[in-house]
Amino acid sequence: MSHKRNWSLHSLRIKLSMSVLIMTVPLVGMLIYNNYYAKDVVREQVADSYKSSLSLYMSQIDSNLNDVDAYMITLSDKFDLLSLSIADTDDNYYMAKSDLFYLLSKDVSLYRSVTGFFVYESKRHDYMDILNFGNSLTRENRDVKLEVIQLIEQQRKSGKFTRNWKNIQINQHHYLLDIVRAGDAYLGVWISTDRLVSQLQLLKVGDDGEVLLINDEGKPITRTSVVQNEGIELGRNLNNYYLSGENRKYLVVGTHAVRASFSLVALIPDQHILANLPYLQTIIWIITITAIVFIPVGLILLRKSFLVPLNKVLSAMRKVRGGDWSVRVNMQRSSDEFNLLGESFNSMMTEIQTLRVNVFEEQLNKQREELRRLQLQVNPHFFLNALNILYNLAKVKKHDLIKEMSMSLIHYFRYLFRSNTSFVKLQNELDHTRNYLRIQCLRFPGQLTWDIATPNFLMEVPVPPLMIQSFVENSIKHAVTMDKPIHITVKIDMPDEAAVSQMIIQIRDTGNGFSNEVLQELQAGRNMENEEGEQIGIWNVRRRLCLLYGDHVTLRFRNDSDTGGAIVELIVPTESNLGVSS
Repeated sequence: MSHKRNWSLHSLRIKLSMSVLIMTVPLVGMLIYNNYYAKDVVREQVADSYKSSLSLYMSQIDSNLNDVDAYMITLSDKFDLLSLSIADTDDNYYMAKSDLFYLLSKDVSLYRSVTGFFVYESKRHDYMDILNFGNSLTRENRDVKLEVIQLIEQQRKSGKFTRNWKNIQINQHHYLLDIVRAGDAYLGVWISTDRLVSQLQLLKVGDDGEVLLINDEGKPITRTSVVQNEGIELGRNLNNYYLSGENRKYLVVGTHAVRASFSLVALIPDQHILANLPYLQTIIWIITITAIVFIPVGLILLRKSFLVPLNKVLSAMRKVRGGDWSVRVNMQRSSDEFNLLGESFNSMMTEIQTLRVNVFEEQLNKQREELRRLQLQVNPHFFLNALNILYNLAKVKKHDLIKEMSMSLIHYFRYLFRSNTSFVKLQNELDHTRNYLRIQCLRFPGQLTWDIATPNFLMEVPVPPLMIQSFVENSIKHAVTMDKPIHITVKIDMPDEAAVSQMIIQIRDTGNGFSNEVLQELQAGRNMENEEGEQIGIWNVRRRLCLLYGDHVTLRFRNDSDTGGAIVELIVPTESNLGVSS
């Protein structure tokens, strides 16, 4: 019989374990806290340093964007850009275009971050670009040209022209774009975000780190492989640094731009940040791991020398409380005090067991006598009815039925007087029930039908004798009349939802069922015996089942909602430690 361990706060096991833990856990906790605190301090200092550097770089970028913006505004305010829009002849237009091309070609090299300028005249749908550092016309430039023309035409048709730096994506490349307008002429600049970041390579972020630009939605707008490969989250608030990454952790530090809707972010590998703390970390982890290892070792030694012997005694006492009086404790390889305690316990249990055996045998004898008396209780009316049937059959000279009736009675009384056993096989009990039903069919010809259904694998299950036959007898006694035929059904199976091995036996008839008064008395478990001995069969079986199974038996009574007949359900275990007679 299993018992739950006693984990009460008042148990000695808990108190000793808590004492050891109270002495060691704070030390281990302080070491672990110191380790993580040192990491946080280093990360904070590194984050502040990178934050300052990023702010400096971002200030330079904002300043460059300001300079470019101011230059384009100057050109739009002067006659240089407006002359394209007001040119009335092609000669005047191409002369103004040539002057503007010369001016932009001369000034573009002054702005190192600029990829190129462009000029677009909407009436003539004429596009001109001036690239920095001698860039030739490439597919990238053609893609930019198509995107710029489409953007200007959309704003012109909508009548809404806004001036601000825009982030646009063309194929796999991201650009910053700004456009000024003078009549039907547009002057713009485009800057590759990769070109902006390439100027920040002096910022040391480790071998696996990166510096990149992100938009307001936290999406990269420069080329990067670390963000996707490492699962780094960029959508958080950049006012504070944070760690992110699935496989490896990265310190994320960033700052927002003033002139445009993007942010500059540095991704620094955490291992690069903590590279200056190898020896301190190693020492702290060695001390921590050593303490963590020695705590269980000390608890194991304490358990082996003190708690295990004590638990043996406690376990034996729990088994005794549960009814196992044969338990003994073995205190070998224990201290002298526990050896003496074990010997005293075993001696005391031997004396108690001897006394209990004597008392138990006396009670068992009394119980067996009561069980025999219950088994031998037979309704005397059955004898009279059986003799009356034989007499009537003899009067009409039904010799075959007399033989059948006599043989059935022989089997009936032979089975009935087997009072030397408490259990028989289910097969034997069903054979006896069939024999009894055959006798009743001879008594009530044409008024009684029956069927018995049970799976073959239950035929060897031990059951108390006369258990099923008693309920069948009760059904015949109270349900069979000469007014209408009655059908009795005996069905035996195993319930699907049972947690333990059980067998459910159901006896139902098509009679008038139990009256409300009788049903209430039966469900309450009270004896319904009256002066004529009615209901003694049910009370007899209930009493025998309680003696044999104790609390492991269930007996239910109800009426069938369809036919109105009586239904008796009996649930008993399919195994017994008592002998089974064959």
